Amino acid sequence: MKVLLVNAKPSLADSVAKCDGVEVALLWPRKYDLANVPPPDRVSPQYYAGGAKLNLRAAWQMRRILRTMRPDIVHAFYGRALAHVVLAASGLRSRPRIVSFRGITSTLSPLNAGDWISYRHPKVDAHACESEAVRQSLIASGIDAARCWITYNSKQMPAALRPGRKGLEQFGIPADAFVIGTIATMRRVKGIDILLRAASACAELSDVHWILFGRLVDPEIRRLAADPLISERVHLVGHRADASELISGADLFVMPSRAEALCQALLEAMHQAVCPVVSDAGGMKEVVRHGVDGLVFASENVDALAQAIRTLHADRPMMKQYAAAARQRVAAEFTAERMADRCLAMYRDLLSSCRSRAAA
Repeated sequence: MKVLLVNAKPSLADSVAKCDGVEVALLWPRKYDLANVPPPDRVSPQYYAGGAKLNLRAAWQMRRILRTMRPDIVHAFYGRALAHVVLAASGLRSRPRIVSFRGITSTLSPLNAGDWISYRHPKVDAHACESEAVRQSLIASGIDAARCWITYNSKQMPAALRPGRKGLEQFGIPADAFVIGTIATMRRVKGIDILLRAASACAELSDVHWILFGRLVDPEIRRLAADPLISERVHLVGHRADASELISGADLFVMPSRAEALCQALLEAMHQAVCPVVSDAGGMKEVVRHGVDGLVFASENVDALAQAIRTLHADRPMMKQYAAAARQRVAAEFTAERMADRCLAMYRDLLSSCRSRAAA
């Protein structure tokens, strides 16, 4: 089986290539530099123009690659790459099976021309979905359920780097504090305002400090963080490249999103053995099993989030039990190897169905 992965993570390409009888090429838009993320030895890396969905130069380069490599499967990650593959495959006498990857829960608009040359295009044979929530959004958009597969996503996670509480000293957080953290680009959809309202509701927990990593977009965040009840214990530290390591110093990781396909930051925190508390938005409740790996609360319910925080603040053994289970959960289900297994099952099914139709 020849597989061309467009825009995929090198870790996924490596895991797919480990399977016997599978030849993998990894194609990235030229603006990315694979020198910073070296491709594995088993994978052939290439570049192409990339760019907007209707970039004819990108489609022409892609077409030349398809003719040269003659892959059985092309798996394009996200809309632009998918559009380039669809355009490149037009008119080919023998075209590969085309697979998308979808990582958002918004439904496709029938008025969006970009969707018609990508996810809605009839040449797209299957859709790899980041979660069941994403799969349901595609089905709600009119995509055949039989073509929508759940592959989940993965996070390339080397051995956990755990600076722990020592890493948070630079932010003025006391060593004996109970630390609640999150990592997000703070837009309204991420629900950080809900987290800060819950912080105010839990103000009586005087040892709790709140550390928020990420670029601040929603202006309401600063106003809520300035609440006198909590202002001295809220740390808005902005973007940090090492946030996924520093979060290891937190007791709880809270992701209160209003919409979320899966959440990479959640996987990072669970990998660092931080107890998760998440809203039931999108795919997060598929990752965190309520009462097993952490706690799940109803999206936008400030009181429910505050109660979850109080529960875990009062019961540290339970919190540690959830944290250990969360790390095991990520290691078992959300690695590049597990995603590769799911993708390969989808590829084989596509090729088997193609052969069956040809034989008939």
